[in-house]
Amino acid sequence: MKRYTWALLALLWLAGCNGSNTALNEKLKVAVTEGEAGPEGYKTIQVAELTDFDWDMMYFFQPNEDEKAISDAIGFAWEGDEVPEDHRRLLFVKGEEVVSYVDYYYKDFPLFVYGCEGDKWIYPRNRSEFASFKYCDAQQEVYTFIPVQCVENIRLLMEYKCPEGEAVGTE
Repeated sequence: MKRYTWALLALLWLAGCNGSNTALNEKLKVAVTEGEAGPEGYKTIQVAELTDFDWDMMYFFQPNEDEKAISDAIGFAWEGDEVPEDHRRLLFVKGEEVVSYVDYYYKDFPLFVYGCEGDKWIYPRNRSEFASFKYCDAQQEVYTFIPVQCVENIRLLMEYKCPEGEAVGTE
């Protein structure tokens, strides 16, 4: 019995050591999924207000982007793991240091981050105001996340309303 208990404790410890900021993940999920869209059709989320650490730039990465791809994007060596399968990553940098990151499981939290103008998934802190709204495609609910100044680029998605009272799968 002790052997199984130690194995379970070791597994839980390893699972908790991936470095992803779970508190920020929860704040982000609440900010995006709870509450109603405003009169303009979206919610405004100030990413800087969700963080409790200092940062200059936020980067977005897709599943399976490895250490080299991340290092190339941020301009210095990333010594962490690649983005896990079916996950997305928001990575926060101050100077030449990664200060935090969030890996979120897309199937549970379908947040789709959009690029904006020349930024293409690189967002400076002084432009960290994002528009978010929910729309439905054929298979699932999706939450948008795009800098406010570019929300008009995807406004058409606001027309894809989710059926009232019906759960849409996240598969």
